[in-house]
Amino acid sequence: MKLPEKETEFLKWYSEVISYANIVDNRSPVKGANVLMPYGYSIWESIRNKLDAELKKTGHKNAYFPLFIPEDYLKRESEHFKGFIPEVAWVTHAGDRKLDRKLALRPTSETIMYEMFHLWIRSHVDLPFKINQFCNIIRFDTKETKPLLRDREFLWSEGHTCHATAEEAEEQVKESMVIYENVYREACMSFLILRRPKYDTFAGAIYSIAYDSPLPDGRTLQIGTTHNLGQGFSKAFDITFQDKDKQNRNVHQTCYGLSTRLVAAIIGLHGDEKGLIIPPFIAPIQIVIIPIYKKDNKDEVIEAAEQILKVLQKAGLRVELDKREGYTPGWKFNEWEVRGVPIRLEIGPKDIQKEQVVLVRRDNREKAFVPMKDAAKKSKTILKNMHKSLQKRADKLLKDSISHPKDYEELKEIQKTKRGFCRANWCGDEACGEKVKDDTGADIRGTREDIKEEPDGNCIICGKKAKEMVYIAPAY
Repeated sequence: MKLPEKETEFLKWYSEVISYANIVDNRSPVKGANVLMPYGYSIWESIRNKLDAELKKTGHKNAYFPLFIPEDYLKRESEHFKGFIPEVAWVTHAGDRKLDRKLALRPTSETIMYEMFHLWIRSHVDLPFKINQFCNIIRFDTKETKPLLRDREFLWSEGHTCHATAEEAEEQVKESMVIYENVYREACMSFLILRRPKYDTFAGAIYSIAYDSPLPDGRTLQIGTTHNLGQGFSKAFDITFQDKDKQNRNVHQTCYGLSTRLVAAIIGLHGDEKGLIIPPFIAPIQIVIIPIYKKDNKDEVIEAAEQILKVLQKAGLRVELDKREGYTPGWKFNEWEVRGVPIRLEIGPKDIQKEQVVLVRRDNREKAFVPMKDAAKKSKTILKNMHKSLQKRADKLLKDSISHPKDYEELKEIQKTKRGFCRANWCGDEACGEKVKDDTGADIRGTREDIKEEPDGNCIICGKKAKEMVYIAPAY
């Protein structure tokens, strides 16, 4: 099997690799609502488990809220409702009976959650209040769909919090950023943390922070967002608490979301001409054991492989033994390479005689001949080294993706050729954002949230005095 060149035909490479690796089956009868296959879902489970642990460490509780949201709930926060109108899917009938009121299929859960928060929160002792929901989201985006990159139905986590003061909400925003960064670093991701322009802020929020990861074709992918909601929703839904002075006050709120888009980013960022490379600590299978035998020594090799399987599992490693009949070792090597398993462990009769195994690292294909007794220890070392290597490579891609155009003509040329992020001065005018979008297809993605950057010249688009240093890039 030969895949297209990733660097020159990224989308074609991506489409083929998610099919060959059994990540997604996009033959669903509903466009943009694809089947996440068991192996693809297991990658999402690994991400979800890491995220779940990080959320629980910081006091979040998991809950589940209805998929159906009454139209009048959305209208109670008019800015929010207006922002989602083009993407909302509606339920208007049950059988032949017209419903008394239209029901939206969850495009996000603020309104349905906050109706319940109004009922649950009474006193300052109930705060801070932190809820997370793992669920599916329905957004009938008008743009062209691409599996995991842009779906009309996808899986995600959405955290929602309530606080007594604006300062506590600000601290929660920072905490959410740490939570997400811990998840992203587990996946060896590179990304910019950007505060979106006001006109691109989540509907109903004071400000929005997004995590933008570069992909090999020069586009960026938003892999998560954090929003400071202020008191807009709490006033619309009357979410109040009695403070220590017996005064009723509206809570301050935040929310944040991370979806199966992260699976797409992992595939796109780390894969190569052989297929996927799954970062070791989120890989659902960290080691695959391939026994190599002939008919007369099959039992001996399988028995040895099963013993190694037990040892590795006892050491806390996620391992699969591929004993399938009817497939050659070479065929299995290729399949597991496509699926991106970090380590392939080979064992045959000669290895048994030498009391060794062969460990093959997926990212650089280095082979190590290791004594059987050291297989678990060596595997853990390889996984750690592979993690560091993938992170270093991803960080280099991010660094290389950032250009510093000296004028608007150079910016347009960069976006016409290599694309990526252009770091540039901006006056803050939305009209300039629209102009660069029309001229190049790239968006003003925002200002750095993690570091302070000041403008050092005039707006690269209109020439007026700049107010911000921004990053401009095309996005999926």
